[in-house]
Amino acid sequence: MENNEVFQLCFPGTSIDESATFDRVEKELKKAAFYEQYGFVRDEAKTTPSYIYKENSGMGEISKQTENIAIRNIDKEDSLHRSYMNVTRALNRLSMEHRNLITSRYMCEPEPIDLNVYTSLGMSERTYYRVKKEALSKLAYSLNLEVRTEPIEG
Repeated sequence: MENNEVFQLCFPGTSIDESATFDRVEKELKKAAFYEQYGFVRDEAKTTPSYIYKENSGMGEISKQTENIAIRNIDKEDSLHRSYMNVTRALNRLSMEHRNLITSRYMCEPEPIDLNVYTSLGMSERTYYRVKKEALSKLAYSLNLEVRTEPIEG
């Protein structure tokens, strides 16, 4: 199968930057795997104690820094959770073969190398890379992560 054929099946009439698209999908998968393993790591306000008494120093008031961190934490956690749920739904729509490959390769800690994955799945190297390309293409389409270039003339 030619380099761009898999994408042309999914995206007729469009030119897709396959390498950039696969990078985006892999980044999203790694982010989802991290969220699944560790959850969300919150930012905290950095405070430095002051040992000098200052009248009307704002005791008991919420600082702008604390407010911004709280907003950022809520927004970031919500964004990560939505991203994780989207990846989970997309994975559940894949065939068993594609799902097993993707979860074995990207959703494990520590992240294994391709050689270990295709050996454990009982695949030949060539079959593994073909199936991986198909799975990443379907995930890119499902998650709307395609990197499009100019339309194909013709």
